Amino acid sequence: MKNNSLFQPDQLIIKIPSPQKILIIYNPISSAGNTETLACKLEMALALQGKVVTVRTSEKKMKGYTRITDDIAASDLVVVVGGDGTIRKLLDAINQTGTPIYAIPGGNESLFARSYEMSTSADDLLRAIDAGTCLQQFYGLISGQGIQGEKPFFHMASMGLDSLTVKNIGKRKGPLNDSIYIWHGLKALCALHHPTVSVSVDGKQVIDHGSGYIIVANNSAYARNLQLVPTADPSKNELVLGFLPGARHQHELIKAMKILQHKPANLPMQYFSGKHIACTLHQQSYPLQVDGDYFRNRDIEAESTVAFCISPRPIRVLIPPYLHSDALQVANN
Repeated sequence: MKNNSLFQPDQLIIKIPSPQKILIIYNPISSAGNTETLACKLEMALALQGKVVTVRTSEKKMKGYTRITDDIAASDLVVVVGGDGTIRKLLDAINQTGTPIYAIPGGNESLFARSYEMSTSADDLLRAIDAGTCLQQFYGLISGQGIQGEKPFFHMASMGLDSLTVKNIGKRKGPLNDSIYIWHGLKALCALHHPTVSVSVDGKQVIDHGSGYIIVANNSAYARNLQLVPTADPSKNELVLGFLPGARHQHELIKAMKILQHKPANLPMQYFSGKHIACTLHQQSYPLQVDGDYFRNRDIEAESTVAFCISPRPIRVLIPPYLHSDALQVANN
């Protein structure tokens, strides 16, 4: 395991020695459909620079990564070629070992990679490796009734049209594309009903049996600049709850239009922030989507409580050099 002293939650930016041992993990069924090819190109480019490279495919379940935790710990950097679901499954192992992470966009949205302006370019990866600059970033944890342990997420967990959509998509074989999301999104819209919830933030009740769209966010990135929770930031040691009371079909149509325009939604949402968020679902069971996946492939049962909290320590994200100036400005602020 890496030295725990490297983790300084009050320090946003840290420098690391240029990584020499690099583990590439790619998701063969990620929606881009070319992750294996990308992984091979990266392996060749890194090997030409004298790096020691190991390439592995991703695991279907988070517990599968326990089998390669030692490999992650023995590496100086993990490069993920895939989408946000692949990143989510790796968060615990990355945190446990202290190994920095870099992402190559290979999913339908790839919000993690795009949040840090990471690209598919091997040259960009090599420049990031040479610079050795990391951001310390927090992530969210989900626990509650019927949930064994704490399940990580980096971007968001939500109940609404998006959770109904990912449930409708269900278990799939092969890559996803926009048309699949659109088709299942329309089916979800036709049967749309929003959950009724009570929510407390850091022990204070903020919603009492309210019906509407709900999202717990760690990052403002969401569906092509929609920014439903614009203040959420993994550099902050807190989560942000967004709630749209009385959500209607027209709100979803506004979101769809803004997605096509790549503009913020600007919906009349209520916002609350804190380290601990507890959400109790009333009436009928309802699906929860987490970083684009149907959570545990089962609905949250009525009258059960789901708890969200921030990770006790951050992970390290290797960033491209052109992000350094922006990150330094944020750190100074």
